[in-house]
Amino acid sequence: MPEISPGTSAQVFTDAIRQALTEALSKALSSTWNVQVSPDDAPPSSDPAEPICFSVAPSGGLKGNVAFQLRASDAVFLAHKVMGETPDPAAALNDDRKQAIEKFLRQVAELAAAALKPQIGEVNFEVNNIEPPAWAGVTIVLNASDSASNFSLLLRLGTEMTTLTGTSQAATTSQSPTTVASSHETTQSIPENLDLLLGIDLNLTLRFGERTLTLREILDLSSGSVIELDRRVQEPADLLLGDKLIARGEVVIVDGNYGLRITEVSDPQHTAARGVLNSALR
Repeated sequence: MPEISPGTSAQVFTDAIRQALTEALSKALSSTWNVQVSPDDAPPSSDPAEPICFSVAPSGGLKGNVAFQLRASDAVFLAHKVMGETPDPAAALNDDRKQAIEKFLRQVAELAAAALKPQIGEVNFEVNNIEPPAWAGVTIVLNASDSASNFSLLLRLGTEMTTLTGTSQAATTSQSPTTVASSHETTQSIPENLDLLLGIDLNLTLRFGERTLTLREILDLSSGSVIELDRRVQEPADLLLGDKLIARGEVVIVDGNYGLRITEVSDPQHTAARGVLNSALR
């Protein structure tokens, strides 16, 4: 895989896309899919047909050229899957199948945008079918598979995307480099002493969404009032330890009580350790 510096928007974005693609495939195809970043720069291919590309134009907290690219055979396979068609390798990649892939990739982009929001702020993506781009950058191979089939999707990142540091991380570094270095040292030393704190009881919070209200709106609340949150029903809920986001998942019912089926863990070792330490010191 091309070298991408940790902490850059490229690394954060790639991981968000990988997780979003995993979730979107599993939901759309009603089976368990796994998406991993390949160490190869490009998958082997004997497909003579021109690949199909979709731009993923970001706006908001993320800037740069981004595109999805699929071999024609993989595009036909994916279209068959999301359209519920019987697989036929000889089928043509017609307009209906291209539109089905574009719609599916929009769902992937929406999931990625939701995952990126806590890290880099509000970001939106516009997905459109394009000709293979000529801009410079790197190509990351994402291998998707379930128990019976697999395909590859290329994530192409422009040069600006591969060098731009994430918004929130850049702000932290420029405002207080001394603080950042100190936090890094603390994080590295936490695992050595974590056993001393593992018996402490901590309260977890399940967050369905947020909403900002004026004081007047709060005073007007009464029994039966409905507050609309900033999250759609199908989007995962957040699991918080103190003010730290440690996981996301699907809300379920367990023996008449609410529960959370974890679908994504955010840097579990360091996040949990920081949360335990902060809670213990309060």
